[in-house]
Amino acid sequence: MILKLAWRSLWRNRRRTVITVCSIGFGLAFAIFFVALGEGMYNQMIEQVVRMQAGHITIEHPEYASAPAVDLYTPQSPELAGTLVSWPDIELTKEIILGQGIAKSGAGSVGAALMGVTPSVEARSSPLARNLVKGTYLEDGDDRLVVIGADMAETLNLDLGKKMVLTTNDVDGNLVEELCRVKGIFRTGSQEIDAYFVQAPLDFTRRLFRLPADAATQVGLILRDPDHQGRVMSEVRDSLRNRSLAVRPWQEVMPELSSYIKMDRGSNIIFQGILIFLVLFTIFNTILMSVLERQREFAILLAVGTRPLQLRLQILAESAFLGLLGCSVGLLCGALASWLVNYIGVDLSSFLQEGIQISGFAMSTTLRTRITPQILFTSSAIVFGATLIISLLPMKRAVGVPMADLLR
Repeated sequence: MILKLAWRSLWRNRRRTVITVCSIGFGLAFAIFFVALGEGMYNQMIEQVVRMQAGHITIEHPEYASAPAVDLYTPQSPELAGTLVSWPDIELTKEIILGQGIAKSGAGSVGAALMGVTPSVEARSSPLARNLVKGTYLEDGDDRLVVIGADMAETLNLDLGKKMVLTTNDVDGNLVEELCRVKGIFRTGSQEIDAYFVQAPLDFTRRLFRLPADAATQVGLILRDPDHQGRVMSEVRDSLRNRSLAVRPWQEVMPELSSYIKMDRGSNIIFQGILIFLVLFTIFNTILMSVLERQREFAILLAVGTRPLQLRLQILAESAFLGLLGCSVGLLCGALASWLVNYIGVDLSSFLQEGIQISGFAMSTTLRTRITPQILFTSSAIVFGATLIISLLPMKRAVGVPMADLLR
């Protein structure tokens, strides 16, 4: 009976109910869409950066993070990478050697960040290999061949097949030089990468730094599902318990990107909170107006013996119906809009001709959403729960009506 009364009372003023349901629905839809858009951007950032760098999880020397140097290397890296790549949660393993040096040509010299990679693995995982503007990417078996950024090529007046000299310090601190040729030129849109980044075959890099034949400064793990990062890290640590190696998440290896995502997500939550607050204010106004307009009705019901609890439950049921209808509309519209943007993508290249750079890394100008059941459930649960909470004051007003004055 209470549910019947609540449903009928809700539709006494159809216009107001429809407006309120639409307000809840579109407010929730906007909240879901912007949360999904933000998560999609974060997911794109993480995927591009970790695949270009050392993966979702990095295995390295315990002291490497505090003082990166080529003499703090991981021994037996091929064996370690070969074992872990067979795990079902791991898509790829990467052996990486990172070092600093100077790139020189007849036109001058610039500081360079040198990265030794396994070409066949990098070609499958790294977006850098797909951003070549000249030449071809490295292949397994290449020696003394490198790929460089377009800005570095312009600074050093280099082109395909041209010679350049890499100068650095080996593991013993001795100054070493190696002559190599340019096989490819890439452009990522990030000045820090395009002007200073050099990739070379892993064996050549080992020889340059005088490293053992089975050494790498980092072993990176790229996961099939990044949401399983915590569990996989725990399993990797257990398997390496007898070896003196550190297992770190990408959040520790790339703290600048992690901090940016945390700050941006926090501001996004504040924006969603303001939006939901405005929606809840509309719901509160609707429920309160409905109660105030029906004070005489409530007085009669109380006078004929209706218990105050029954009136409270009726107001609560009306609020629940409003919340359910509004959340249903919001879930449908928000999920549909997020799915469309994820499927089609929003290309901002015409507005952002210089591209998007975050923490020195270039991001794709095509935005896509990332919709998950957690986003849908959390957003709708917050709105529905808040709708029930704000009905407490109207419930109190409904049973506190002055019966004698109203009936007189």
